[in-house]
Amino acid sequence: MPEHNEYRTEDLAFAAFLRVRGYTLSRVEKLNPTERNSKRAFFFDVPPDVLQELKLEFVNSELLRFHNEILGLKKL
Repeated sequence: MPEHNEYRTEDLAFAAFLRVRGYTLSRVEKLNPTERNSKRAFFFDVPPDVLQELKLEFVNSELLRFHNEILGLKKL
């Protein structure tokens, strides 16, 4: 039986990065279902042996820089 490698993140930018890198979003859960604009948890099937490499790639990516710029501009 294949090993199930479900990875959970609440980080929207990292979830977007995983999608861009070709990982399939398996499900999304609202963290507080009674709130209209509740944060969400994103679940991906990511092999554990590549997860740390993906995190390092994300930290050094233009996607993270872009995301941080959007957050900064929202504060203006």
